Amino acid sequence: MESGTARATAVLDSVQIGLALLALVGSLPLRGILVSDRQLPLIIALTLVLVGYRVWLSTGDRGERVRRVGFWVTAPIVFALVWMSPLYGLYAFTGYIEGPALPRGAQRWAALIVTAISTALAQIGGPRSGLFSPGIYGVILAVNIAIAVMIALLEKERERGVTKLQRTVAELREAEARNAALQEQLVTQAREAGTIDERQRLSREIHDTVAQSLVGIITQLEAADAGDEAERAARLDRVRDTARQALGEARRAVRALASPRLDERSLPDALAGLVADVNHSGIDARLVTDGEAYPSRGDAELIRICQEALSNVTRHAGASRVVVTLGYDPEEVRLDVRDDGIGFDPAAPTAGHGLRGMRERVALLGGTLEIEAPEGGSCTVSVAIPR
Repeated sequence: MESGTARATAVLDSVQIGLALLALVGSLPLRGILVSDRQLPLIIALTLVLVGYRVWLSTGDRGERVRRVGFWVTAPIVFALVWMSPLYGLYAFTGYIEGPALPRGAQRWAALIVTAISTALAQIGGPRSGLFSPGIYGVILAVNIAIAVMIALLEKERERGVTKLQRTVAELREAEARNAALQEQLVTQAREAGTIDERQRLSREIHDTVAQSLVGIITQLEAADAGDEAERAARLDRVRDTARQALGEARRAVRALASPRLDERSLPDALAGLVADVNHSGIDARLVTDGEAYPSRGDAELIRICQEALSNVTRHAGASRVVVTLGYDPEEVRLDVRDDGIGFDPAAPTAGHGLRGMRERVALLGGTLEIEAPEGGSCTVSVAIPR
C-alpha cells in the first residue's frame, strides 16, 4: 500500500510541474488582457519557484511533514499567481487532491478552503476580469467550498473504509495464526496419542508373549528339581523351546518398536524388507508388485498396516505361506496380504488392537479396508488408499 501511495504522489508531482509550466506558457498571450506586463517577470519567478519545489520533492522521499509544510509555504505563492493570471487555477485545483493527504482535523479543512479560495478566483477570471465582483465571487467561492466539503467527507469515508479493511485483515491474520497454532497443537497431540497407543500395544504384546514365556521357563526350571532324570530332561527341553519362542517374540517386538520408515527407500523396497523378516521365521513369504510404483501420501501408513498384518500371520495364523501384493493404479494404491493359515472370524471381538489400528490408519487416509476369511482357512487383508 505504501509503494502505491508513493507512486501516486510521484505522479501528482509530475502533473503539478506540467500544469505550472502550461499556465506560464498560456499566460504569455494574455498580456495586456488578463495579465499585466509589469507582473510577468514576477509570474515567471514564482512559477520557477513552484517548479523547483516540485522537482525537489520528486527526487526523493521527503516525508509527510515536509510536504505538509511545503503546502502552506506555497499556498500564498499559488494565490498570488492566480491573482496575476487566472490560468494558474489549473495548478490551484490540484490542492483538492493534495489537501486530503494532510493530517485530519482543522488543518485539512483549512487546506481545502484555501484551495477553494484560489480556485474560485481563477474560475471568475481573476481581478482583471469583467465578471469580477464580490457577489459573483462569493457565489463561486460557496460552490467551491461545497466541493471542498464533499471531498473532505468522501475522504473521511474512504479512510473509515480503509481502517475497517485493515482491522479485518489484522483479525484474519490473527485468526490464521490461531488456527495454525491450534492445528500444530492437534497434530502434536495426535502424534503423542499415537505414540502412547503404540507403546501400550507393545507393552501388552510383550506381557502376553515374552513375559508369559519367561513365567513358563521359571515354572519348568523350578519343577525340574522335583522329578527324576528323564522328567528333568523333558522339562529342560520344554524350557529350551519356550526360550526360543520368547526370543522370537522379543525380536518381533523390537522390530515393531523400530517402526520401519521409508527414508530413502521406496515403498516396494520397504515391504520387501518386511517380507524378508517373515521368511526368517520359517514361513514362505514373497512380494508381488503390480504396476509402476510412485510415491503416495499413504506410503508410511501402508508400511505399518503391512507390518501389523504380517505380525498377525506369524503369531496367530499358523500359516506356511503368505503373499504380499502391492498394486498401483492411477487413482489408488492397493495392498493385499494373503495367507493360507487357519483363518478367523473378522466380526468376532478381539482382545488386541491390531485390526482396530489398521482400520484407524486407513480411515485417516480416506481409504478402504476389507478382510476376507472364508470357512476352511486362509485370510486376505485388502487395503486401498486414494492417490
